[in-house]
Amino acid sequence: MKLDVAFLPQEIAENNLSDAVCIVLDIFRATTCIVTAFSNGCKTIIPVLSLVEAHRLAKQAGSVLLAGERQSIKMDGCDMGNSPFEFSRTKVADQTVIMTTSNGTAAVKATETAYCTLIGSFINAGAVCREARRYEKNIVIVCAGTDRTFSLEDALCAGLLVQTLTETGEMILTDSAAGALLMYQQAKSKILEIAGNSRNGQRLRELNRLNEITYCLQTDLFPIVPHYSAGKISLAGE
Repeated sequence: MKLDVAFLPQEIAENNLSDAVCIVLDIFRATTCIVTAFSNGCKTIIPVLSLVEAHRLAKQAGSVLLAGERQSIKMDGCDMGNSPFEFSRTKVADQTVIMTTSNGTAAVKATETAYCTLIGSFINAGAVCREARRYEKNIVIVCAGTDRTFSLEDALCAGLLVQTLTETGEMILTDSAAGALLMYQQAKSKILEIAGNSRNGQRLRELNRLNEITYCLQTDLFPIVPHYSAGKISLAGE
């Protein structure tokens, strides 16, 4: 099996993903929020590209929550932004959430032609690797990036996933996968310092959200894997 890392969603735009499992990463903070939401009993998350589309779907669906974020700030008229602490059990249990974020939701939707799309993060790293392995297909880790440019925290998480996947069986690494692994191995002993000083980490620091940085960089908090299929994210079997 081949293991590849796309450091930006546009790198997979012309790829044939029909026989590949994609793992989408947006560490600060969309995929971390999605995993957190499902750990707290969320029923479904519908990723969309714009707030206009979110409002249109909300009118059709009736009782839903809106999560909207741009540049780390909650959008006006939304129930939640992009902080994992906003996706609490009291708010999201048994709820459908329509979500639009600066980068993460676009990355998820970029994988629509994949055989299977999984939502990954540091907080479910082990679980998402086990689930990806189960399909016995090529794996493409897709980093959301930031405004169509490289994001360090996404690449470091990709490296962790590459390390975990290669520990559980032989895989053929592309150069980008090997590069992500090398980055993670160099940074893992001080991941909080390095990722926390990334561009997005600094933005969160400026917003006094140090606790979110720490939370997003914790490994294996949850043994769950959200799946994206037919325009919706849910837990397998639900």
